[in-house]
Amino acid sequence: MSEGYSFTVDRRSRIVSWGEQLGEMMGKKAADTVGKAYHRVFPRLSSEGQDALALSLSTNEELLLKAYSLKCPYDAMTADIQIVPLTDAKARTGKPVRGADVTVSNILCPVLQNTGSSHRFNELGKIASALAHGVRNPLNAMKGAVLYLGDKYPAEPTLAEFAAIMEDEIKRFDGFISRFLSTSVSDMESALTDINALLKKIQVLTSYQTRFYRIRTAYKLGEIPAIMVNVFHLEHAILNVINNAIEVMQDGGKLTVKTGMERCSGRDYIVIEIADTGPGLSATREARCFRPERKGRGFGLLITSELLRCYGGSIDIKEKNGKGTVARLYLCSDNCGGVS
Repeated sequence: MSEGYSFTVDRRSRIVSWGEQLGEMMGKKAADTVGKAYHRVFPRLSSEGQDALALSLSTNEELLLKAYSLKCPYDAMTADIQIVPLTDAKARTGKPVRGADVTVSNILCPVLQNTGSSHRFNELGKIASALAHGVRNPLNAMKGAVLYLGDKYPAEPTLAEFAAIMEDEIKRFDGFISRFLSTSVSDMESALTDINALLKKIQVLTSYQTRFYRIRTAYKLGEIPAIMVNVFHLEHAILNVINNAIEVMQDGGKLTVKTGMERCSGRDYIVIEIADTGPGLSATREARCFRPERKGRGFGLLITSELLRCYGGSIDIKEKNGKGTVARLYLCSDNCGGVS
């Protein structure tokens, strides 16, 4: 079997070989996959209500899954999956199955199509890891400076408020870096989170920027339940959108943030709406919202989209009558812990 978008398993569906291109697309190297059950490193394949690999291995018959829906690390995708059993021709009786080749072809993934290649995302992962290592020292220096200022000026209420928030954020960021370097996004710890309380903190964090750019703000926080999420993920997703809004209103404007509930396709969603009065999105620019550009910009909304999807959510961005942009962040209330 040629190297590429393919892998081989033994008769127990354990990975024997792992194609280099498949590894780049899935974000997993051969060293991290060999010896593991295939469904631990690749989406489980189903046919006729059964595990497709197990079915092919038991019947010794080739299977072709046309336009099969998969989930790559970046977006939903479809692909043709061909499973070809490998047999031992030297066996004295019959041809017992000793494994199978799995080939992935005709891949259709919106994000990979937009970027032209999965190599861009592979490189982004490497850069992110290097960045995580690199920020440790300046982060510790910032922590020391914040503690010093808090101790030196305890009577300044505004400074004390910002110092406390910054110290908390630095601790959370440091913890995030530690987990990032040892695990995946979906494995990170979640906790019951009050979204409205998180937005109030974000309002304080961004207040200097909004005042500097003469941006009026309005936070209209509705009655919503607490939700099980990694608070760092959610804060990062929200800040990506709010910072984009602030960036396009550097000559002044209004930022409006709302929360509420919405029922869609038979499911209840928490909605965080972030609206600005900036220049708006042209059809071309809107189409590029989730498309990383060569200079490295444009990943913010892509990351927000991916983080939201980890919690059954999504993001929808629309132009508001040519006078601004409205971004709606959806979070499935199935993640709620029953606290309202």
